[in-house]
Amino acid sequence: MKHLLKVLVGVGVFMVLFSCATGDEAAGDKAYNMAQRTSGDTRRTQLKTAFMHYSRAVSANPEKVTTRLRNRFIEMCLVRARMMLEEGNAGMGALPLLMGDIEGQLKDDVLPDLRQQYAAFLVQLGDSSAAKSRFIDALAFYDRAIENAADPAPFREKRRAVIRGVAEENYEIGMMELEMGQREKDDSKLIRAEYFAKVALYFDSTFEKAQKLLSDAYRVNTSSYSAYIAVVDDYTDTLMFRTINKFDILLSVNLLNTRGGETVFRMHSNTFNPLRMRSEHFALVDVNGRRHHAAAGQRMHPDILDFEREAEYKLRFPAVTGQVKSMIYENGPHFTEKFFF
Repeated sequence: MKHLLKVLVGVGVFMVLFSCATGDEAAGDKAYNMAQRTSGDTRRTQLKTAFMHYSRAVSANPEKVTTRLRNRFIEMCLVRARMMLEEGNAGMGALPLLMGDIEGQLKDDVLPDLRQQYAAFLVQLGDSSAAKSRFIDALAFYDRAIENAADPAPFREKRRAVIRGVAEENYEIGMMELEMGQREKDDSKLIRAEYFAKVALYFDSTFEKAQKLLSDAYRVNTSSYSAYIAVVDDYTDTLMFRTINKFDILLSVNLLNTRGGETVFRMHSNTFNPLRMRSEHFALVDVNGRRHHAAAGQRMHPDILDFEREAEYKLRFPAVTGQVKSMIYENGPHFTEKFFF
């Protein structure tokens, strides 16, 4: 008798739990159906109610969600996310949580139209980031849309179009800076030309006009530091700027001698670690990538370069056959490179 009572109690508990899950889905259905027959604030309230109940139903047993519930849940997640955008709450912490909920349920049985709707929503977020010139964030949203779409083709084209536009815009800015810098003999504009060429190539590494612009900018900037932070204060994407402005040690080469004579250069350190100067840490790099190191033991004064200090040095490198593409400094984790073309 006691055994039978335990069984009945267990069955009762199971039925209560089952009825709760079923009750939430049924309540969601009721609110969903009412929303189809109403409008305005009443409709919004019913949609929010449907979302709440479907969320509870999915959370009650996330591994055993039916196809019908899964699709309704994703549909209501999208409705709720769009409401947040309309209400001006795109920055709310709930938005990425909603996106995570949707992607957690994007199984094979999800309707293709819902997948496309979600991808279109991600593109909308990407467009918002692009409008603020936060292009790295924008591309991340476009990539996410491509990954989750039933038909990614239109979203791939969207991504390509944005990349083309951003690359072309930065190339044109760079060309303008180069022309003005050469005409006005203004080093700051020439360095800006170098920076904007790199931005264009950041987005499209195959952009031939930007490749030529960067090469031309390198040639005229040989004797100047590529100190982008000193001349570029109009960037909008901090992550992209840090990616391009990656060196905390800068070189400028006043006299390049590839025949074994003295090369004269200046070096500025913005790293917090004092740098002990050794000639073997410097090398010329030819167009084939071969390094031609300066002979060890050459005197360098000052032999320790402190934080936010600069100094002029003279070193002899071995004769190099062919073109020299750059000069590098490498000392453990400390590295920088000065390109000549």
